[in-house]
Amino acid sequence: MSHAIEVKDLSVWYNVAGEPAIKHVNLTVDEGEFVLFVGRTGSGKSTLLNSINGVIPNIINAKLEGSVKIYGRDTRLMQLKELSTLVGTVYQTPEDQIFSLVVEDDVAFGPENLALPPDEIRKRVEDSLRLVGLLDRKKFPTFLLSGGQKQRLVIADALSMRPKVLILDEPTSMLDSLGTSEVFSTLKKLRDEYGMTILMAEHKVERVLGLVDRLILIYDKTVVIDKPIREALMEDLVMYGIEEPQVSYLYKQIGGSGKAPLTIEEFMKYETGFSEFSRGRQVALVDSPPKTLDPVVELNNVWFAYERSKEWVLKGTSFAVNKGEFVSLVGPNGSGKTTILRLIAGLQKPSQGEVRVMGKPTTKMSRKELSSFVGYVFQDPDQMLFNTTVLSEVEFTPRLMGLNAQAVRKKAIEILEEFGLLEYKNENPHRLSVGQRRLLSLASVLINEPKILLLDEPTRALDWETGEGVLKFVKRLVRDKGIGVIAVSHNMKQAADHSDRVIALYSGTVAAQGTPREVFMRAIENPNWSLVPPQVFQLSVALSIRPPAVKIDEIMPLVDEYKARAKAAGKA
Repeated sequence: MSHAIEVKDLSVWYNVAGEPAIKHVNLTVDEGEFVLFVGRTGSGKSTLLNSINGVIPNIINAKLEGSVKIYGRDTRLMQLKELSTLVGTVYQTPEDQIFSLVVEDDVAFGPENLALPPDEIRKRVEDSLRLVGLLDRKKFPTFLLSGGQKQRLVIADALSMRPKVLILDEPTSMLDSLGTSEVFSTLKKLRDEYGMTILMAEHKVERVLGLVDRLILIYDKTVVIDKPIREALMEDLVMYGIEEPQVSYLYKQIGGSGKAPLTIEEFMKYETGFSEFSRGRQVALVDSPPKTLDPVVELNNVWFAYERSKEWVLKGTSFAVNKGEFVSLVGPNGSGKTTILRLIAGLQKPSQGEVRVMGKPTTKMSRKELSSFVGYVFQDPDQMLFNTTVLSEVEFTPRLMGLNAQAVRKKAIEILEEFGLLEYKNENPHRLSVGQRRLLSLASVLINEPKILLLDEPTRALDWETGEGVLKFVKRLVRDKGIGVIAVSHNMKQAADHSDRVIALYSGTVAAQGTPREVFMRAIENPNWSLVPPQVFQLSVALSIRPPAVKIDEIMPLVDEYKARAKAAGKA
């Protein structure tokens, strides 16, 4: 098998006088391999991928030392036209790669630029849209697609060029569980049936375990782990800020060795002793008591449809969020989650029904009054960043409100330090990585101390460690300042770990609401909701543990008891 990609002693500098973005990277990828790249936000994953696809230095001006070869050819010596037919790339933000107003026109854009015959273009459009599940949307306006649908469209755009290598930079960051499964199944098909070489940077390690052949971990701007996936999972990934899949974490905690299990079924097969010990056990788990009924947000029989669409996005939606409560909004793409946030923020008005903030209808509040209570962090951070430096971005709103400049500067420095952005205070926001821009957008809202915080995919594009830090910071605000938080999320583990309550939306209505445990139990009975509970919950259900654990901490007492008994039996 020949090397599809060969990287030798690669270092890249965006600023020649500064530190390299990546340094002394060496790796090879064989044809047909599926390789997963992981690393903290800002570790250099995107820089490495952009060096492999030739964007660096052919489009992005950067100093490059070492070499990158695609099928034996140096990317620096190839024309962009040649590179585009060898390597397809899907980036984190789909809006940056959509050029047309109609779905099928966008997919046809690349093949048209190759001057292919019309019949061939039409065939590629149909095939690509079918692969990503958007064939029924081929005549649909691109600007009316949901975030997840846009991501799948961009994948179809790349596939239409028929590349040998497909590079994906967090392709599922905006997708629900069903959409994520569809994309990963598509990628598996491309690898298995078409022999495509796939390189993917992705934080959803748990979801890709059955697909990837290898894991490459970037830390301190270079490769520190490059192993087959089962061996890589036996390493201490948490030390590098990477979230470990729950089954492999439990396997190591129990004392497992060798190669890590990838699925619930494999875990039970590998750990028959623990499985038998735990089966049918009752555990003492107590959900947090409900918050005091002091609503800061109320939706009463809300109906909504966008002007250019005849479809109802929300259909009689009703719920409330209380002071000091962290609520996760979950559900499939297109179920109305982002629309609800826009209604609460006053960016849209309900077609029917009423939205109340702090007891007052939003339709009777001025923009200034509403914004003094509500902070809204968009799904796409670039829609919020327009200042010339990171520091001025954070200071912008409080200065606009006439607050004391010295106090604003002190507070801005504190929050930048909290989010690890202080060293970039004089940088242009758009020179930051996508994950760092996400942190900056959050900091620019939190500095205003809103009473209600709306988070649309708050950890999108963030590594696990950084994302956990952000959510713990927000939880401190909930605890200490009593703010109400509504977070849209496709990450069920985060919803379980941090939410007081979960509201599941389906087809524009509230399908279920309650504690994470209650909603996950309902979700098992309703697979069309596209909610995949955490592995520890699925394992608990498979072992008939009652009530099923939703967090790792809830099952660890069983692990400790099992290990203690095994140790005692060994001594006996």
